Amino acid sequence: MSKPEDMKVVKDCTEVTGSFCDLTNVWESMPETYVPRVVAFRGNTTLVSCTSRESIFPGINMSLEPPNFEIVGFTDHIKVIVKFPPVIPKILRGEGLHVYLSLVIEEVSGGIIKKHKPKINAKTITGNFTYVIDNLIPNTNHCVSVYFEHSDVGKIIESPTKCTLLKPGQESEFL
Repeated sequence: MSKPEDMKVVKDCTEVTGSFCDLTNVWESMPETYVPRVVAFRGNTTLVSCTSRESIFPGINMSLEPPNFEIVGFTDHIKVIVKFPPVIPKILRGEGLHVYLSLVIEEVSGGIIKKHKPKINAKTITGNFTYVIDNLIPNTNHCVSVYFEHSDVGKIIESPTKCTLLKPGQESEFL
């Protein structure tokens, strides 16, 4: 919408009979605004052509499932291994990803919630990412949740919480 371009035909969304078509890999830029238009044909005759009244701004409208993750507890620290899917939409590979998408590693211990926001970029989000939460109190239960922060709190999809008890004398690992 912000660039003077003609509408593009989405190859994977032609000749569909269902009411859904995934446009995620068509979007190429988070700060861009997209206006979808649906055209229905019967043979060479156009039956319906409608353009959405509402445009789509991925940076605001998109909400993402949380990535998978594992935690490993040691004496005084936790290793959080975030596992991003091997195939990610083109839109998430672009520059400025951190402006629209913040990864949050939420740690809860003794009723205190701490939010860690490691920087992510196009390289980070294409595989496993390890984050260490250190200086923790041994013999304490620490719980972790991983999710993407969204400007609309109602669109945040939190992961299930995973917990570990840091036992004194538990074998430590070199950071």
